[in-house]
Amino acid sequence: MKQVDSAREDTATAVKCDLAGEVLRSFGSLRFAATGWSMLPTIWPGDTLVVERRTPDRVRVGEVVLVGREGRLCAHRVISQEHNSGTQKWITQGDAMSGPDRPVAESELLGRVAYLIRAGRLIELPTKLNLGERLTAGIVRRSVPAARALVFLHRMVRVLRKSVAEESVLPCQG
Repeated sequence: MKQVDSAREDTATAVKCDLAGEVLRSFGSLRFAATGWSMLPTIWPGDTLVVERRTPDRVRVGEVVLVGREGRLCAHRVISQEHNSGTQKWITQGDAMSGPDRPVAESELLGRVAYLIRAGRLIELPTKLNLGERLTAGIVRRSVPAARALVFLHRMVRVLRKSVAEESVLPCQG
């Protein structure tokens, strides 16, 4: 039964990936919620990523790009570019990952993460991490329990902020 559920999940994920690519090609932008922690502390699970279509010649080192590969979506930072006999490829890596991904082909590049939405605020993504962010990424990179703890704490802070915001709204008196 687990194999059937896994196959359904893989199929659903592949369909979502194809749909995301089609939406970007047709409309130029896409929003979706981040789920993983490979980009901590830049992107947290639950952040809404706003992706814009980007032509390959406009992708720059330091930007976070959305890649569609093997039926999955992945938003990672461009750490370098390669030009070989007329083809262009990018090397990407999650901020909290220990090593780079395999090179991204033009056909896999879907767009650039223009900004994210967290707690109702628009946040531009930095092209470089500051010292505190690099330290946090290093901790996450080396310790899954630490990563889980950080994600849990972040989620609790988000819930507390939401409940405080809801309590501060006064009901209308008729």
